[in-house]
Amino acid sequence: MSPSQLTRRSLLAGALGLGAASVLSGCVANNGPQPSTAAPGSKADIGEVEGTLRFAFWGGSDGENTGFARAKAGFEKRHPKATIELQTLPYDGFFSGIDRGILSKTAPDVFRVDYTSIGKYTSHGVLLDMTPYLSSAESKAFLPALYDAVRFEGRTYGVPHQTDTSAIAFSRKALDEAGIGAVPDRLEDAWTWEEFADVSTKLRKSLPDDKYPFAYDWTAAGAYRWASFLYQAGGSLLTPELTRSAVDSDAGKKAMAFTQRFFDERWVPANNTIKTTVYSDNFFLNQTVAMTFVGDFLVPELADGTNGYQGGEWTTTYMPQDRAAASDLGGNAIVATRDTENPELAAAFLKYLVEEDQMRDFCQRANELPTLLSLADTPLDYAVRPDVMGVFTQQATTITETAVRETVVPGFASVNTALQDQLELAFHGRSTDQAIRSISTAIDEAVAA
Repeated sequence: MSPSQLTRRSLLAGALGLGAASVLSGCVANNGPQPSTAAPGSKADIGEVEGTLRFAFWGGSDGENTGFARAKAGFEKRHPKATIELQTLPYDGFFSGIDRGILSKTAPDVFRVDYTSIGKYTSHGVLLDMTPYLSSAESKAFLPALYDAVRFEGRTYGVPHQTDTSAIAFSRKALDEAGIGAVPDRLEDAWTWEEFADVSTKLRKSLPDDKYPFAYDWTAAGAYRWASFLYQAGGSLLTPELTRSAVDSDAGKKAMAFTQRFFDERWVPANNTIKTTVYSDNFFLNQTVAMTFVGDFLVPELADGTNGYQGGEWTTTYMPQDRAAASDLGGNAIVATRDTENPELAAAFLKYLVEEDQMRDFCQRANELPTLLSLADTPLDYAVRPDVMGVFTQQATTITETAVRETVVPGFASVNTALQDQLELAFHGRSTDQAIRSISTAIDEAVAA
């Protein structure tokens, strides 16, 4: 069976909290009005809505922008008295603007939020409580761990819109010239750390001095992706209670020592650090590196022939693995602000965005992964390079429940900032032990703040 023939349900069973997938197999999101299974007195049966709603999101790919534009048009057609104003903003500074708006009560009614940032909003009481607006069937329609990502203390504060994760894109020519044979085409055959190190060493020897084996996608807000190596080594960022750092461990030291080799052995460019201005996809597209770790949402950019590569000159394989396979939780939820003047309109729009047809259309256009169980069982017709998307689909099965719980903890935005600061120092001369101690202290302070 090829990767493209595998369904996400079969792959995600046992991952992302899907032990009960068979029980939930009959639960799907609405494809239009359906009989509600909501408790008496709930607001799940939202009828006709009217008014104007501002929806803010950062400018993404053409597929994302088109997907949101189509959602606006479809919602307004269903609700002729409603208007959705799309507000496209840069990602840099997006959340500081949202925060200022919440304080001044001028925030958009609805906004997009990544899972690494959502915890600070769900835990501070600034979001619309969606619990009354979702029926039991609607709540159970999502992949359980991703539904948990929008919950806090038993209440639901948004909808999980899509997810993404990292895998490796590589130049076929560069690996062939380095004498690297078959590349793993099954998740269970992913390179071990030792094998990945051997591949990187071969590439280092075959490449010119100003070219490098790979780049990693931990720049800026992606600092938390370093934790994939920690999870692969059998460790975790936080204790099970999510109250303190768990990085100061054998697994933490192993992950740190391994990633420090990236720079010590010149496997990555010297400026492929956390606080650089060059992202991993840019290193690959300008052919500074032979391989790059990227999220599936960047597939359209890599596939654009005007950016550097043509057709089948590149393809994908899996993240390396150590004691276990692991990858990062990416993606975004959609939430509404508590102070919106029209909560029913906001709730109706959120519910519309995660209807099965809408989510399928958006994810296919944007090359992203859906969060509905019903779509986990359906191969999607991706708009760009569907031949490589099977790798990302399978890689997503390695996102552990631990990774999800840690990523959406209320203080994770501060944890991520601490990782940005401390990893930058770790890759500029600190010893492994010193780096781990500093990270642990910084995480403790971030969680306690």
